[in-house]
Amino acid sequence: EREVHTRLLWVFEGFTSYYDDLALVRSGLISPEDYLELLAATITRFMRGNGRHKQSLEASSFDAWTKFYKQDESAPNNIVSYYTKGAIVALALDLTIRRDTRGERSLDHVMRRLWKDYGKMDRGLGEDEIEPLIAEVAGLDLSDFLDRALRGTADLDLSPLLAAFGVEMCLRPARGGDDQGGLITPREEPEPTAPPVLGVRLDPAAKEAVLAYVLDDGAAQRAGLAAGDTIVAVDGIRAQAANLDGLVATIPAEASVRVHAFRRDELLEFQVQPQPAAADTCELGLIAETSASAAARRDAWIQGGG
Repeated sequence: EREVHTRLLWVFEGFTSYYDDLALVRSGLISPEDYLELLAATITRFMRGNGRHKQSLEASSFDAWTKFYKQDESAPNNIVSYYTKGAIVALALDLTIRRDTRGERSLDHVMRRLWKDYGKMDRGLGEDEIEPLIAEVAGLDLSDFLDRALRGTADLDLSPLLAAFGVEMCLRPARGGDDQGGLITPREEPEPTAPPVLGVRLDPAAKEAVLAYVLDDGAAQRAGLAAGDTIVAVDGIRAQAANLDGLVATIPAEASVRVHAFRRDELLEFQVQPQPAAADTCELGLIAETSASAAARRDAWIQGGG
């Protein structure tokens, strides 16, 4: 199969990913709350990728065949998914257009125009045509937004944008290995202190604590652990995939512990100081006491007005 390099996969795949979930709620198959739960999981996946600060969305699109589809142990630290970040950018673009045109225009209008001028005419979309088309349809100067979103590596500030549509967003540390975020749930007690973590991801197919990835600037990397190492003990207690997080979570703040690991056939000892888990887990919720205008904007967005 011939490799095709294009800077527009963020449109062809990212926008599609955004509408994948939005179509479910707009067609009545899921509730608005269910949609927010899916959206929170998408934001969580994006926030957990360190590579988002190194590779731009446009570069991710162009380098898909050489990086995204040829991933190695350094991938989480160096690349960003044009599917996931593309969906995030589509969300931010949609809400920005809706907010700044007071609901007169949206990303829906852009998609209809793309179909009319390109899809229906069986005409290819040129790489330099999409940004002027978005600006023309929206009637806005979106050059700064698009430059940051497509060619920058800083996170987009989604929280105030969502709040303008009556949706609250919060980020917190993960509460466990299976925590992918979701809906904001009332808690009788304050969120617990972020647990200590090693900054690694384990091989999900192994019972042993085999390090599939070691995240940049994390505790494990600072101590000298590397992808492929198998952790066998933490502070003298046997470690496996099932109990590694629990062992690390019991380590007092700012304390360091001995970690034994096999690197190939060699047993090595590391002195590791775990760090507090990052606030990379997203929760979203409908703001009950939002303004009438924000509620109307939210309904138009989620239910498909405009």
